[in-house]
Amino acid sequence: MFELLWLLLPVAAASGWLAATRRTERPDADSSSEDIYRGLNYLLDEKPDRAIEVFGRMVVHDPDAVEVQLTLGNLFRRRGEVDRALHIHSELLKRSQLTSEQRGRALLELGEDYLKSGLFDRAEALFEELQGYVEHRSVALVRLLSIFEQERDWRRALEISDKVEQQTGTPMRVNAAHYCCELASESLAAGRVEEALAGLEQALAYDPDSVRASIQRARVVAARGDYRQAIEDYLRVVRRAHEFLPEVLEPLRECYLESGRREDWLMLLRELVQRRHASAAAVAYAKALREQEGVAAALNFIERELRLYPSLEGLRQLIDLKLAAEEPVRIGDLETLYRIGHSFAERMPRYRCDNCGFVGKSLHWSCPSCKRWGTVRPAGERTRRD
Repeated sequence: MFELLWLLLPVAAASGWLAATRRTERPDADSSSEDIYRGLNYLLDEKPDRAIEVFGRMVVHDPDAVEVQLTLGNLFRRRGEVDRALHIHSELLKRSQLTSEQRGRALLELGEDYLKSGLFDRAEALFEELQGYVEHRSVALVRLLSIFEQERDWRRALEISDKVEQQTGTPMRVNAAHYCCELASESLAAGRVEEALAGLEQALAYDPDSVRASIQRARVVAARGDYRQAIEDYLRVVRRAHEFLPEVLEPLRECYLESGRREDWLMLLRELVQRRHASAAAVAYAKALREQEGVAAALNFIERELRLYPSLEGLRQLIDLKLAAEEPVRIGDLETLYRIGHSFAERMPRYRCDNCGFVGKSLHWSCPSCKRWGTVRPAGERTRRD
């Protein structure tokens, strides 16, 4: 709502000047100025409905009040009455006497109306035209990018992201990397593997720390039997974004074992446990010890680890090992604990957005709530690190 106050300040100033210069020509000039300030007060008091009444009366009495009509249409759109906003702004654009500045404002407001109503093709046409208005070019580019994202037109989003960065100064390399990944996914779905790999290379050129591009490329090359490259890509994630360990440890294990490098796999797990004490790595190491040395060795390790670095994942692994051990324990109690731990873990959010706090059970590369790219991360590992 405060954005509207900034829009109305020039209206208030203009109305005051008009009231002073046209007092002899129009007896209602003073009342017009009073209406502007009355409308401002309603907005400050968060009473948009009353403000709309005031500005609506002003438009009826003075159809030439361009700024007031722009603001009135804006208020209608924010209240959800997009049809009324569309009517006001489209009628305004039919006027031939608008200044360039007024026409630019009207185009912007009408574009916002179309965007709000989901008429992306019409909004796109207006924002394309707005690029010719220097004062509105930044907003127009950002809105076009939003349209291309919603339409999943990743190629055009990629093309315009460079312009957005140049015009606004906002870094767009992370976004650009995600657009490349989206295009790579489309190429893979169509069976164009080499094209997909080229797209992922481009993504990593935009953002060398891209977790998504590294994981995607690792999956592609692993499917082709290039386990060396897959391991390298997965390790990039482990080294640069270790909160994603739960996402990559299992496929990384498969790559090590398929390439006959079991000892390297165990060495990596030991390093992760010793340096980071990550619960996912501890659980994976316990499983590897169980396979290689037996239940007793795995149980001894996980008990020692949990005393110093307790975690729900580790507790579940401990119970699982206890159930498998040949020890005089009350199996029924352990099974109950396991079910409770499993149920608790299932209810906990697995992922959280660093930007808006959105939580969910699935990994989204673009947050469903705030639409930011690359801000959703696994919650468990980060919580232990923090």
